[in-house]
Amino acid sequence: MTNEERFIASCESVGEADVRQKLNADRFSGRKILWASDWLEQVESAKSDATKAEERSSGLRIAAGTDRHFSSTLSAILFLLLLCGAAWFLMVR
Repeated sequence: MTNEERFIASCESVGEADVRQKLNADRFSGRKILWASDWLEQVESAKSDATKAEERSSGLRIAAGTDRHFSSTLSAILFLLLLCGAAWFLMVR
C-alpha cells in the first residue's frame, strides 16, 4: 500500500468534515494537501444533487437561526439601555 493509499484510507476513516477542517487549518503539508483536496473533490462529485441541496439548506437554516438570536439579543440590550437611561433621568431630575 502506498503512502497516498494509506492517507486516503485515513481520510475515509475520519470523514469528510474532519478532513475539511484539517485542510482549512493548514494541518496538512506537502503532498497531503493535494491528496486531501483530490479526495474531497471525489467525495463532492459522488454526492447526489439532493444531498448537495440539503447541505446548503441546512447551512442556511443555521445562519438564519444565528441572525434571529443576534437580533433578539440586540433588542434586549437596547431595551435595558433605555430603562437605565430613564432611571438615570428620573434620579437626576
